[in-house]
Amino acid sequence: MGALTQQPRWSAQIEDDIYRGVVTRFAPHLPLARRAAPRPAKTAAEIEGICDNWIWTAGHDTLIVQAASKALDRLFPDLDGQYFLARQIGDDGAHAEFVRDYVKHRLGFDPFRRIADIVRQHWDALADLPFRDIHSFFAWELHYELHILSRLHTERRTAQIADPAIKQFAEERVGPDEEVHRLRILDWWIDYYAAHGPAERQSIAQQVIALDDELQRRLNLYLKSRYQRSALNFKADIRCKDAVYDNFRREVLARLLRMTSEQIGPLTSLAA
Repeated sequence: MGALTQQPRWSAQIEDDIYRGVVTRFAPHLPLARRAAPRPAKTAAEIEGICDNWIWTAGHDTLIVQAASKALDRLFPDLDGQYFLARQIGDDGAHAEFVRDYVKHRLGFDPFRRIADIVRQHWDALADLPFRDIHSFFAWELHYELHILSRLHTERRTAQIADPAIKQFAEERVGPDEEVHRLRILDWWIDYYAAHGPAERQSIAQQVIALDDELQRRLNLYLKSRYQRSALNFKADIRCKDAVYDNFRREVLARLLRMTSEQIGPLTSLAA
């Protein structure tokens, strides 16, 4: 890591290019673009399956609300950091609340207790990593905002079942909001990383890689269960998921740490 040249700002196009490159190399059977729209959920079991997936997403978003709030309080005395985290907290709270109301309407019960239990499972796995320090916070954001794109891109391209009632909300509200979260977090990171000298950046990179891998080990069971739910509830194609996820994650780390894929070194696989 020598002198740091100007790094391009992150973009959704970079994310899509990384995904396409990984799929082309490791899962060429997956489509690079959606070939046909998913059909609406028809049976009670299919509607329950759609709701199950979204309840887990509401748990994920509620964890982000709580963890980002702790990080804002402990790690970000500056207004810039407070603003991007406030946006993330507010949006994800609204997303989770929408899902809660959606499930009430579709299934006739309040999923509050299920969401709360999922959040507890997240905290059991994470402990203090989201707010321990700046580098553990960034590694946590990578897992909860960036690495999951590997699964979400595959869902969007291959899911065979959807519910129009929430699909519209996902496309018009959730997707754009989450893109803003990622871009603002990564703009902050790029500036933070560039402000350090070569020796400091090398140390920071090794810390982030180690923390990212610790999070992978802690989250592996959860991540596998989300893939299985994608296959069961959306009929998404998750073949070669381990290779796609592992290499998407590796490439994200390499680009954000200004390293080659080989320099990242060994990482815990989703298959572990």
